[in-house]
Amino acid sequence: MISTLPHVSYQPGDRVGDYQILQSLGKGGMGQVFKVKSLITDRTEAMKVLLPERTGDLAERFVREIRTLAALEHPNIAALRTAVRNGDEYLMIMELVEGESLEARIQRGVLGVAEAVDVARQVLSALHYAHGRGVVHRDIKPANILIASAGLAKLTDFGIAARAGDPRLTASGAAVGSAYYMSPEQVRGTLPDRRSDIYALGITLYEMLTAHHPFEGTNVYAIMRAHLEDPPRPCAEFRGDVPDWVQLSINRALEKAPEDRFQSAAEFAAAIDSRFVSGGTPAPSSNTPVPSTVAMTRLAGLDSQMIGEVTRELAAFIGPIAKVIVGRAAKKATSAGDLRRMVSEEIPSVADRDAFLRGR
Repeated sequence: MISTLPHVSYQPGDRVGDYQILQSLGKGGMGQVFKVKSLITDRTEAMKVLLPERTGDLAERFVREIRTLAALEHPNIAALRTAVRNGDEYLMIMELVEGESLEARIQRGVLGVAEAVDVARQVLSALHYAHGRGVVHRDIKPANILIASAGLAKLTDFGIAARAGDPRLTASGAAVGSAYYMSPEQVRGTLPDRRSDIYALGITLYEMLTAHHPFEGTNVYAIMRAHLEDPPRPCAEFRGDVPDWVQLSINRALEKAPEDRFQSAAEFAAAIDSRFVSGGTPAPSSNTPVPSTVAMTRLAGLDSQMIGEVTRELAAFIGPIAKVIVGRAAKKATSAGDLRRMVSEEIPSVADRDAFLRGR
């Protein structure tokens, strides 16, 4: 059994190994996150610590989260830098995402259709990558999505993520996730899979557009019953400018039976991406067929001239390696803005990174 120190309490100014605590960034159900500075590299990062009172199985889950993140490297997933031990305690040193949670962003007001779709598409890109490596997140919700500079979305908190075949976290009978975002199969306590993440992201997209949940209830049991029995409330109840194709995509993501939903993150992404051309402008017809990957790339404006311009601009900050980085990112990016956001992560200086992004 993995244990943690029973009375650890970190404060700004404390030194933990080679890191100095700068400030607390927040606390969740399992851990607390601090802004820290490496005393060796002078780099500012985030440190996640298991809460002192959370021991036993949660400590083992914390270590599994470390191992899961160590196997994932994607521009839309908050990166694990390293993991260290302080006595009997495990600490996660993570990429510091300067920005706010999607939950906080929604609290400031609903997102525009283009902005909401762009965030959803970025998270779907992260999910497509994770699912391809056998990892199901199982707790997709606005609080676990961070919005960094220039709208870059970062999926975080893989605390209850499960790898395919891991019986410790996928045993039936254990309902996991947050009530508003739980899929019907999670409510029933059966095995969730990647389609459970698609369901939760459908709810998240709905919430970005309306600042409401599609399934409500006066208590957790009423919410769970709604997931099993009720149709989602139309977005039109809260705003009138959500296109029909967005509502239809949400409805499909929220089908009660997993086999009736989008079957992959890529399929969901294709359905919403195909309605936009470069710059996030809605396509003229909601009946436009879903194009091929090559056609989507052309719609996104990823032509050789644009790629050359991005390469030259990036090279001013990081040198000739820019050609390799842009070439690799162009194979994954689905819009010109997405490409810029992806390659901007290679610029060490925050000021230089912002200057590069403002140059669009």
